[in-house]
Amino acid sequence: MIAGTLALLHVWRVILLCAAITHERAHPALALLMLVPLNHLLYKFTASVHRSDRPLATGRDTLPSPDLGRAGLVVAIHLFASITVVWWYGSLGALRAEVRTFSGTWEFWALVVTLVGLDLVYRPLVRALRRLGGATGLLDSRLWSALFLAIAVWIWCAGVFAALYQQISLYCDGSRAEWCEGGQVFSQSLAGFVDAAYFSTITLSTTGYGDILPLSDVARALVSVEIIIGFGLLGFLLSRVAGYVSPTTAERQGAEDTEEDPG
Repeated sequence: MIAGTLALLHVWRVILLCAAITHERAHPALALLMLVPLNHLLYKFTASVHRSDRPLATGRDTLPSPDLGRAGLVVAIHLFASITVVWWYGSLGALRAEVRTFSGTWEFWALVVTLVGLDLVYRPLVRALRRLGGATGLLDSRLWSALFLAIAVWIWCAGVFAALYQQISLYCDGSRAEWCEGGQVFSQSLAGFVDAAYFSTITLSTTGYGDILPLSDVARALVSVEIIIGFGLLGFLLSRVAGYVSPTTAERQGAEDTEEDPG
């Protein structure tokens, strides 16, 4: 019963992959790069449905027992993916007709073979990355908490300057105030917060696309301050995160030093 259900789920997954490949055949490289990790995750999650064990009457041996909650979640994910694919095509009939037509071409089978090959390469790569993460402390949740906190501080700083740019633009657009220099504060209005946030982000990161320029002295001074803060803030945050050493790594290093120098 369990094996039959899992087989149906895997067949369902393969059908969804074929439909997705057919729909995205105009740009196959992006489709394959997205489908390979998604296929791997869905395969692992589906295969783990029956991995919970229950003891036999002897109390020693175990038999695989399905995890009903996880099985329901796997079915829900398959249903959501199926609805999304049908929505892409517009109707179930259009999906069937297009997959049937494209599956008769060599391009379809070339994409399928490429997908299988990339999947075979991806699995050992994931295992190697998992071992590397465990050995270097990258799987330590405290490291990622520090990284997310650093990103949050950086975004907060960008938001503060975005609000300042927006207020300056709102005040000076059409204003005759001397420091507004005729209302030409920026090369385009930053009255919308999205535009102001975009300009603040590229300024804080010192990217400088050149599509929006500060024109007034006040705007240039504020942009200069943000660039200086951006250099210092980004360097400080990255150095703190990069210099993080997990306790597990430190203890392992200390144990190795003790073994080398017992005296």
